[in-house]
Amino acid sequence: MNILGIKSRVLFLAIIPAMMIAILLTTYSIQNSISVMNVALHERGRVIASQLAPASEYGVVAGNYAILQPLVQQVMSHESDILSVLVTDYAGRTLAVSGKPVPEHILQEKSTGLMEWDLGETLVFTSPIMRSLIELDDYSLAPSAALANSVNRDNRIGQVYVVLSTNRLMHLKSSLILHNLLIVIIGLLVSGFMAWRIGRGITFPIETMALAVKRLGEGQFGMRIPETSAGELQTLQRGFNTMAGQIKEAHDEMQQRINEATRQLRHQAHHDDLTGLCNRREFERRLERVLKSAQEHGTHHVFCYMDLDQFKIVNDTCGHHAGDDLLRQISLLLNNRVRDRDTLARLGGDEFGLLLENCAVSDAFIIAEELREMVQDFRYIHQDKMFTIGVSIGMVAITPDFNNIGSIMSAADTACYAAKDNGRNRIHLFQALDEDVAKRHGEMEWVGRITQAMEDNQFCLFCQPILPIASVDDQQRYFEILLRKRDADGKLVPPMAFIPAAERYDLMISIDRWVIRNTMANYRQLLDNNHNQSDCVFTINLSGVSLNDHSLLGFIHEQLTIFAVPPQSICFEITETSAIVNLGNTMELMFALKKLGCRFLLDDFGSGMSSFAYLKNLPVDFLKMDGAYVKDIASNSIDLAMVQSIHSIAEAMHIKTIAEFVESAEVVELLQSIGVHYGQGFHLGRPVPIAQIIDNLRVE
Repeated sequence: MNILGIKSRVLFLAIIPAMMIAILLTTYSIQNSISVMNVALHERGRVIASQLAPASEYGVVAGNYAILQPLVQQVMSHESDILSVLVTDYAGRTLAVSGKPVPEHILQEKSTGLMEWDLGETLVFTSPIMRSLIELDDYSLAPSAALANSVNRDNRIGQVYVVLSTNRLMHLKSSLILHNLLIVIIGLLVSGFMAWRIGRGITFPIETMALAVKRLGEGQFGMRIPETSAGELQTLQRGFNTMAGQIKEAHDEMQQRINEATRQLRHQAHHDDLTGLCNRREFERRLERVLKSAQEHGTHHVFCYMDLDQFKIVNDTCGHHAGDDLLRQISLLLNNRVRDRDTLARLGGDEFGLLLENCAVSDAFIIAEELREMVQDFRYIHQDKMFTIGVSIGMVAITPDFNNIGSIMSAADTACYAAKDNGRNRIHLFQALDEDVAKRHGEMEWVGRITQAMEDNQFCLFCQPILPIASVDDQQRYFEILLRKRDADGKLVPPMAFIPAAERYDLMISIDRWVIRNTMANYRQLLDNNHNQSDCVFTINLSGVSLNDHSLLGFIHEQLTIFAVPPQSICFEITETSAIVNLGNTMELMFALKKLGCRFLLDDFGSGMSSFAYLKNLPVDFLKMDGAYVKDIASNSIDLAMVQSIHSIAEAMHIKTIAEFVESAEVVELLQSIGVHYGQGFHLGRPVPIAQIIDNLRVE
């Protein structure tokens, strides 16, 4: 049933029960009719035999056999089913006969009553001829001589045999069965046709809905079906049309959303989310196109790599929301000046790219200068703060000499950094033999060398002592940790040879962590050599980039735990400039580390903004005065006055002072007269490998 369709099921339900009922009724009717005919035929045979026997009594008793023959023939003529009629006397002699002979074995049967035999195609009935109690003189003739000899004790004087044919009965049975079957077939055909007609009225709307549902599933959302039915089917039709309409509306709305999302994704694939400008991928695709044009047709194009100046101050001071707002405003400002055929893109962070197609270098200079002046004149206001923004522009003429866009981007990046190194807020045109470019390429080479140095352990740590030069109540010994690199030939490379490249290419975080980890490891060795006791304090320099690294605190805490170094034995040095630029993050880090027990030293104080107001908020333990003031205090009264002022302020704030670049005894005497607490310089001690310090401090 599960494989049948609804129309087949309706026909099945309509025809099969009717067929079963018809078969049952027909079978019953046939059987009943046949039974009735059988009974009727038997009853006729019995009646004929039972009536013929007394009718033959006279002829047998009177011996008037001549009247028996017409009687027998008369019976034969009135009944078409009779095959033969036989009258015999008691002795079995034939007195009258008509038709076929009676089977011999039946003639031998003598009965006192009515008997019958069913021989298949014939039925044989026999009845005795009984002598009634009538006097002989009632007959006109004397009884036959043989009568006396024929009379049985039970008065049976003869026998009547009647043979009936069952052929007509069988024919009637066949005809009856055939007629009934024809009636059943006709009835089934009629009922099947009516069921088909009725089922079609039910199934056609359902099949129409099924086809509509199929097409609806195939995406033909405009499908509708006529509401021609009544009752539940009409409810289904209306429901389908309502559902199809709602699905079409939902599909149209969804398709509209998909189209809109596709447009947005396509736009996002080629544009920057924040500014709406082209993104780096799309810019590089266009850059590759114009490079191919320059190589094949000799066309002139210019690429300007623009990096905002002072953006980091806005971002760190006012937060990322302000930085994002500044980038959006600058993007609008620049985009309004760009020609329609040119491409302005945000390459990442505060870096923008401008592709000037079919433009000479001289014209590009004019456009770039206008953009630089627009940015310079722009003032960004956030809440109660106002910022002046500049832009450094590296310009590259796109020529067939470039093999790929990577070399163009590298050249533009180099030229941009050359503009920054030359004072920021200016334009620098890339020249292959430019000294600034050579310097930039040299720094780029340092990137791989620095990474390799950390992997191959080519960095090494040195220590320079910080000694007390005034009377201080402090028994601890201080050493500044200094970083050096050892070349393959064993020569030492000073940090200023690679630190600028590390700062420019975001490697300072990795370097600072290397220094912290190895300083902790060496201090652990110092503790192991001195029975877990030491009065030494190691000072570690932190770059401004690391101060802005939110994961640095966890890293320092982890290293202190791994090497079991007392936090009070570690002092971190930060520069005044980096502390002020990242003031919020710096203060958060300083308070957290001081809570652990670490100390802080403010390095190069006086070289930057020299804002004493910031000093009030920073929880520093030591103030290291810029060596540019210290080294000439013996000959420069202004430098001496600066040192005195810095020391006075620090002492009033209960901060210990350290003078660096102490390179003569005369300087030491002046610092002692001022009251500076500690000194550091070649006159007091040169940097030595940290292993040497650990060995010198070993307790035997």
